[in-house]
Amino acid sequence: MTISARSPDKEPSPPKQINFAEPLVESVRVYLANELPSKELALVPREPTPPPSVAPQLCDVDIATHTACEEIKGINFEPRLKRNDLNNNASRQQNEGRQNGGMPSQAELMQRQPLLARGVKKDAPQPTTDESDPDQDHSPQRTHTGDFIVEIPPGTVREERYPKEIWKTILSFFFLFLCVCINMMSLSLVHERLPDRNTTAPLNDIVLDNIEARDWGLAVSEYLIMISTTVATLVVVFHKHRFIVARRLFFIIGLLYLYRSVTMFVTVLPVSSTTYFCSPKSNNTTPLLVIKRMFYLISGFGLSINGKHTYCGDYIYSGHTMVLVLSYLIVAEYSPKKLWPVHWAMWGSAVLGVSFVLLAHGHYTVDVVIAYYVTTRLFWTFHSLLVTPHRSGNGYNHYMIQREWWYWLFTYLERNVRGPVPRRYDWPLPWPRTKLFSRLS
Repeated sequence: MTISARSPDKEPSPPKQINFAEPLVESVRVYLANELPSKELALVPREPTPPPSVAPQLCDVDIATHTACEEIKGINFEPRLKRNDLNNNASRQQNEGRQNGGMPSQAELMQRQPLLARGVKKDAPQPTTDESDPDQDHSPQRTHTGDFIVEIPPGTVREERYPKEIWKTILSFFFLFLCVCINMMSLSLVHERLPDRNTTAPLNDIVLDNIEARDWGLAVSEYLIMISTTVATLVVVFHKHRFIVARRLFFIIGLLYLYRSVTMFVTVLPVSSTTYFCSPKSNNTTPLLVIKRMFYLISGFGLSINGKHTYCGDYIYSGHTMVLVLSYLIVAEYSPKKLWPVHWAMWGSAVLGVSFVLLAHGHYTVDVVIAYYVTTRLFWTFHSLLVTPHRSGNGYNHYMIQREWWYWLFTYLERNVRGPVPRRYDWPLPWPRTKLFSRLS
């Protein structure tokens, strides 16, 4: 490529100018004279330097095509400018290619899209969410002025934050059923080891020794249990993420029954009530008899009002207290905060139910205390693990929490669920649809 002088009227307007280009031209002349002494350089005579009062000439950055100081003729710059052309003229060549009809790539389009703040109309209604909703800051229905919006290109697969994973819910239900069977088998064996009521009096208890037994109190407590469990079941059924909530509760209730089967089996207490009916012992326990008793107790749901809970010895810890407290915890955790009267009603139902159990001498006070402690700690521990950072870390806390024997089951059930589920509700059936649950969400 040969550079020749061009008339000023045909000179294109340079995109950028640099002042004081005279030293640059002089350096190029000296460099080429020393590098190629054998070549004859046709140099144009140097023009006289303008007086100091006159502004110096301007020279374009691109000396290959847009030079304003054409003082060198006949010099071949092509070998040197080819390697510099990528850096100096890359942006200009891209612009020229677009002007000639070239289409930009998808990467260039994505880079040209700025993070713009999306404005909110003044008259647009603001969606309301529960203040305790853990997902309200990430909800697509929630809009904040000044938030940055990043547009996702079409075709991108979005990972579901709360997958149903129905097979895990079914597996969790089988775990619950297995633990209930173990609990009933334990009660069947404990009944044969029960101390004789004719020779062994009830243990001293600070509460039971100071109140007279009322047999009807146990029936009232079990009616409260049925009401509480019904309310808790409705909360789970109408929850939008009902499969996730159900498998969590199946797992927690299964653990509680499994722990209860151990505590009642290792320590057998005398019957706390002198009027409660207990079936006679068989004195010949066989596996078939244990299985028969197990299904008999399961068919009565562990309640005495239907006449099927006639085997005694299941004291540590109280199953009545466990169900009442757990029902309150479920409603308080997964129902809307705006239903606070229901929360207080469930709390009062739990307190009254436990009080009536003690009034009927159905359990010792220590049974109630242990049941409250184990139920609340297990429920709170499980739900605390959902929001702690140890789930993705390898630190000391991560190592300590792995000592829980059920931790591997927890990680399997919650592997794809990102934290607590939001308090949102919908109709579980495809028909009929109603807007009531959208108002509760």
